[in-house]
Amino acid sequence: MGLTGIFSSFEWLVSSRYLRSRRKQSFISIISLISVGGVAIGVATVILVISVMNGFEQSLKDKFLVNQAHVNVRSPKGYFSNYQEQIDRIEGIEGVVAASPAIYSQLAIQPKRSKRIEGTIYIKGIDPILEDNVTGFSGFVDGSFDFYGSALLEEVRRRSSQRETVKGGIVLGSSVASRLDINKGDVLRLISKMEPNPANPSTFFADVSNFVVIGLYESGMFAYDNAFGFISLEMAQDLYNQENHINLVQVRTNSPEIASTVASKIRREIQFTNTGLYSVPRTSTWVESHAALFEAIQLEKLVTVIIEALIILVASFNIASTLIMMVMEKTREIGILRSIGSSKMKILIIFILQGCIIGFLGIVLGSVLGVGVCLLLALEVVRPSRWFALLILVPIFLQVAITLHWTIRRSISLKLVVSSFWLGIIAFVLYCLVQPIQINSEVYQLNRLAVKIDWFFVGIINFFSFFICLLATLYPAWQASKLNPVEALRYE
Repeated sequence: MGLTGIFSSFEWLVSSRYLRSRRKQSFISIISLISVGGVAIGVATVILVISVMNGFEQSLKDKFLVNQAHVNVRSPKGYFSNYQEQIDRIEGIEGVVAASPAIYSQLAIQPKRSKRIEGTIYIKGIDPILEDNVTGFSGFVDGSFDFYGSALLEEVRRRSSQRETVKGGIVLGSSVASRLDINKGDVLRLISKMEPNPANPSTFFADVSNFVVIGLYESGMFAYDNAFGFISLEMAQDLYNQENHINLVQVRTNSPEIASTVASKIRREIQFTNTGLYSVPRTSTWVESHAALFEAIQLEKLVTVIIEALIILVASFNIASTLIMMVMEKTREIGILRSIGSSKMKILIIFILQGCIIGFLGIVLGSVLGVGVCLLLALEVVRPSRWFALLILVPIFLQVAITLHWTIRRSISLKLVVSSFWLGIIAFVLYCLVQPIQINSEVYQLNRLAVKIDWFFVGIINFFSFFICLLATLYPAWQASKLNPVEALRYE
């Protein structure tokens, strides 16, 4: 049964006519439009802000998952000795797709042309093929990842003197390379050990190895691109004096959602030869590694929803104020309706319908505006020039003014026809003006604003907004239904 079946055409007719006041009562119509706008802005803001935050969260998850293992396994001893056997056992666990060995630690770095150490980065020793199965390593490398036979490596070796031998190739994080002004083919010194010189305490003995930058690693995550370099597993074991040892096993699962389950299985099924507390491996999932970040995002979303809900609540007060003024303005009409037989319930329904119409229009406009802006922000195509869009704004503003003037003095049907035409033009202008928003990847780990619309949440917001608007109508409608027809007509 539709709304027309619930309420008679009489209530619909009266409530709609009350919203379209005559010229001397046009102030109420303007207030009604403001109320619609308030609800629309509130709904649109909630949808837009939450969609942006959802997009930010989803983009971070995608970034984390595309170049990270779902589960990291470490030995309580600090290293795996017979690691290939452990990897084979891990790969036999249900839900595991691939596993790869790695060893990493921080080393000091120094470009060959520089006379000083430029800080430290994590140097990670990997097997490129196995690493690719777990983290998709090859998809983020610009250049070669052949640590032993790269063409750049061979060329530099031919030009190098016997005194400065090149140990191998290194794939360097793109942000590290940019910060140190390093290009592919440059030589980078890795300092793995520094000891004071007994003869001269102000100097050090350093274990220095020369590596040729054969590729640049760019994942889009500044925290990784600015902190990591990759060399072969054997070279890293030699640098760290950990022959045949690793300190990390990386695991990829069938789905990121089962990472915790797989981690529990690894802890149950993988045992070490020694006894006691050191028999169970330590595991960490991608969720645990970034738990603080995602918890902060969820908290921000909750606070944002509460704040934006207050906007809708304020808009509902506008609806209540509009209806109260309507009751005061329509006291005579209400008295006439009561005197010709309209019940208190009919009067109550008439004013409730007015508030519901205002709320419904605001919710629809707000949803269209919020979702529309979200879809525009999600686009990555090239837009027309902004100057072209600005040329269209002048006639639009003129037409909007004419439409408002006609709305106040004429019928609502023509307003709908004209407005629908110009809403399309305004949408095109928004399409021209809204550009993909670039953000600082060093701060947010992403280089552009991402948007993800949660349609279920949009439905919840619409229902909640309509419920608030409905509540706002109850008191004015109740006051209208209480009017005594004799008192209402006494001074008329």
